[in-house]
Amino acid sequence: MAKKSGAAVRFTLGDLSAAVDALAPFRLAYDWDNVGLQIGDPAASVTNVLIALEVDNDAIDAAVRVKAQAIVAHHPLIFRPLKNLREDSVSGALIARLVRGKIGLIAAHTNLDRVKEGTNGALAAAMDLQDTEILEPLPLHDDLKFVVFVPPENSLSVIDAIHRGGGAMIGNYSHCTFRSTGSGTFIPGEGADPTIGVPGKLEQTPEDRLEAVVPEHCIRAVLEKVRDVHPYETMGYDIIRLFDAEPSYGLGLIGRLPVAMKLEALAQALHKACDADATSIVGRASTRVRRIAVVSGSAGGSLAGLSPARCDAVVTGELGYHMAAEARDRGLNVVLLGHAASEKIFAPHFARQLGNKLADAPGGGPKLHTHTRYRDPAQTVAVRSATKTSRRK
Repeated sequence: MAKKSGAAVRFTLGDLSAAVDALAPFRLAYDWDNVGLQIGDPAASVTNVLIALEVDNDAIDAAVRVKAQAIVAHHPLIFRPLKNLREDSVSGALIARLVRGKIGLIAAHTNLDRVKEGTNGALAAAMDLQDTEILEPLPLHDDLKFVVFVPPENSLSVIDAIHRGGGAMIGNYSHCTFRSTGSGTFIPGEGADPTIGVPGKLEQTPEDRLEAVVPEHCIRAVLEKVRDVHPYETMGYDIIRLFDAEPSYGLGLIGRLPVAMKLEALAQALHKACDADATSIVGRASTRVRRIAVVSGSAGGSLAGLSPARCDAVVTGELGYHMAAEARDRGLNVVLLGHAASEKIFAPHFARQLGNKLADAPGGGPKLHTHTRYRDPAQTVAVRSATKTSRRK
């Protein structure tokens, strides 16, 4: 929420973090990752933002030039818990520069890899891929479906109990359930103290089936609240994990080129579009490809789920030697752009999305700048073969 300063309304670092979270939810990051607001005061005013692949001295210099109070970086600067903050270390010196310069830092790493318009969306846009779908969907919600069976006269109290436990919310609506009526059958056993029926006799009684969505972290509280009001000695219920039939989140994309082209031509076009240092291919250069899988950075973990039947080629940043050999032996065509080249083009792509998101912010939000001047640490060396010549004496 933008903060008021006198009559003016300020856009803050916290507002920027919330906007990034809305576009690429931080909860989507892998457990080993570290994303979100890493450096800075959430209440600090922000009028200029630099979007960059990672934080190095060149990126900080660029931020200083544009008077940025915040950097949104793809690669986290603070990745593991800090045991100390020493300026004789590379990361320590960079952190100190940001703190002294009062430049906040927000990291959007694997959460940005798992949204359709993130890093992979930028690479897909460079190829004008069409009909794109998530390559590796995240099939599970963090929500559960809670189903409970209750006498009709107790349904409203149970619905309220589900709500008080933290369930039955959909958007801005509470007490959201589906209710259907049927018949429940049971025979109370010896020693039972049934609300309805007698031990040893088959009982058939009207019951409502109530269904509600419950966040996973609330399910224990919901069970406790419902048990408090449920009339049965033994409450019948189901807990169902939800799957998304049309997943919105996941790693990578797959789609079609507007027209088929040779693998070599695709590699050359991407080399130019991504300003790559060196681009290589796995497969025959003359092979015509159209259905393309995209995994920015490194596609090593995604290779097992890909086959020539599923895609004509994979576009990524890098593969280890053994992964590349496996791709070749399995008949997979691959374009390798280099890790930085496959990801740095996200900056202008993400800047457009963030600009649209902040269009209604006070004053149109902060001014967005991009920094894309990155090179892979390993540089290609052009080696000329020596030609032996002989002289006559």
